[in-house]
Amino acid sequence: MQVRKAIFVTLVAISLVVTTPGFAENLPASSSPAPAGATAAADPLLQLLVSKGVLNAEEAKSLTGTPDEQRTKLLDLLRQKGILSASDFDALAPASAQVASNLVASTTPILPGSALVQSATPKDAPATAPPAYIAAFTPVRALPIDVAKQGGMIPDLKLASGVNLKIYGFFKASAVDDTASSGGGTFGSQDWPLPLLLADTGPTSDPQFHIKARSFRIGSQAEWVPKNSDFTITGRVEADFEGDYTDVSNRNISSVRSNQFSLRLAYMRLDHKLGNIPWFAEFGQDWSLLGSSTLPNLFETTGLGVGMGSLYERIPQFKTGVQFQAGDVKIQPEFAIVLPAEGSSALTTDQHLRFGDRAGAESDQPGIESRVVFQFPINKEWRGVAPAQFIVSGHHARMNEIIPHANQGLTTCTVLPCTPYTNSAVPNIGYSQTYILGSNCANTTTGCELSTFFPKGSQTGDQQNIYSLEAQVPTPWVTLVAKYYRGNNMRFFFGGQLNDVWSNLNGLGEVGNGVSYSGRTILFGCTGGVPDETLAATFDCPDTSPVQSSLLQPFGGGGGFIELDFPLSRIFNANPEGHNAGWLLHAQWGTDRAKYTDAMHGNHLGRTDLDTANLVYRLNKWVTFTHEVSYIATFTANDHSASGAITRHALLFAGKPVYQAHNWRNEFGPIFTF
Repeated sequence: MQVRKAIFVTLVAISLVVTTPGFAENLPASSSPAPAGATAAADPLLQLLVSKGVLNAEEAKSLTGTPDEQRTKLLDLLRQKGILSASDFDALAPASAQVASNLVASTTPILPGSALVQSATPKDAPATAPPAYIAAFTPVRALPIDVAKQGGMIPDLKLASGVNLKIYGFFKASAVDDTASSGGGTFGSQDWPLPLLLADTGPTSDPQFHIKARSFRIGSQAEWVPKNSDFTITGRVEADFEGDYTDVSNRNISSVRSNQFSLRLAYMRLDHKLGNIPWFAEFGQDWSLLGSSTLPNLFETTGLGVGMGSLYERIPQFKTGVQFQAGDVKIQPEFAIVLPAEGSSALTTDQHLRFGDRAGAESDQPGIESRVVFQFPINKEWRGVAPAQFIVSGHHARMNEIIPHANQGLTTCTVLPCTPYTNSAVPNIGYSQTYILGSNCANTTTGCELSTFFPKGSQTGDQQNIYSLEAQVPTPWVTLVAKYYRGNNMRFFFGGQLNDVWSNLNGLGEVGNGVSYSGRTILFGCTGGVPDETLAATFDCPDTSPVQSSLLQPFGGGGGFIELDFPLSRIFNANPEGHNAGWLLHAQWGTDRAKYTDAMHGNHLGRTDLDTANLVYRLNKWVTFTHEVSYIATFTANDHSASGAITRHALLFAGKPVYQAHNWRNEFGPIFTF
């Protein structure tokens, strides 16, 4: 803030000096006011602004004309950059100045629910200060396609190394009331929503009240301005306190308010031109190309519609793309190799802390993502309305599960002392202690252990294929945002009702199972396999039928959301400088669905719908208040038999079997932006 204040004071002084009588006579010849049509870039004061990063060289060269015209153009630029407000411009601009262009600045918010008040000058306006207006709502765009320009950022900090930094972030506090919880010991008391029916909620629906004070996010944009280089070098680091609660002795009692700082984004980007075509390469962790181009405008951001139609991720990646432009139409294809991940649910706590996931990395191949963005204005005459976007994206990766040559050990102990002792941090892996008679087993008396059929262990894999279609259509009266996605194994992207894969024997008779390094249970079978009539834990296989692993079949599904955002203050012609300039109404319906024939082999959740509405009041550019009301409904998946019969499947909720459950959620609070 001190840097911005200093810049502002300097600019006010400059604007006063350049209009002081006799100023031209007191300037050196090289800095005298230029005649109309000449450049003012040689002015030492403008050179100072360029050296401080307030203006770039091209912008300084554009300040031509009489002193009044130069001053007005300079103020215009500063208003576009956010240094001056509309009222500042009105106070400083010469009354007789002619504004060169129609100003429509970017209205992309850094937060869901934000709206900006901006000003513009129609091309046929009289030679006075431009009238203020309220901007339309711009969709939340985590992956904008604006081409980075060297020296295009106004820094908050300039480091001695030549790096410019711009700090941003927000703090959000909210009070939350839920009429039901997702249930169980694991998910039953979260302060952010998940699909319901994940476990029983006890004798009631487990209504809850939370106050959240951990939604603090901070980030920094970085820019390097190398001398004599055509490359633009930028980067970003972003983190928040939405991480897990701590688990250390001095915080055990107070862990409920002691959550951890965790990384969200961290990447470096190079921009250049291939001829006249902008090109970029990015390295680090950013939003996934799949689905993340369009995010819902929800006040609840700890779990941004998890399992309710949002579909998004942040993921380590190497990404590149180019941009084609014809007038106001931009087309940007992008491609990335990404960390393949499945979000395995059976990992131990120790595994989560060590490496997070393993099935994707052990496939020994990267995931692949791509997207194409089409951007264009719906109507060039609309003031303060962002261009529309249509996006197509896709993702492919492969997972690999490894079962070592070992027999499963004990995982629990019911009688003390435990003999043998099993470390709870070590996953229970290997083959079940079952025996098989027949197949290629030479022992015809007791049979062979399942592990003997795989002397080196075994492995099996599955594929992750997902695509999405997204649309963002801003207008002066309402902004339409929509997403549709379909695919399989979508747990990592918060879809498919949080299922990943299931063990499909494809008609084989089950003879045991193996537990992989990821903790996944994988069935084994043989053609014609049946339990032995007399021997316990023993199965009979025909002599010619090999014992083989089942296939890991990904859970299929799809979903999406439709959102309408109404800039109420603009619709009702509120005074842009008044107290009612920041009202916004948001309404959304989202759904996430699993394929029922797959879901019956998983958590038996068929679909979860989210109906939400929030009313936003923006007090000023720093403070916003939001009240969000959501209705969440989860439905069970029907069972499908091999003969085609369909049977309803109930899950426990409030202590009784049900086929659906719902939750009314109210959340209210302020957001402080910086």
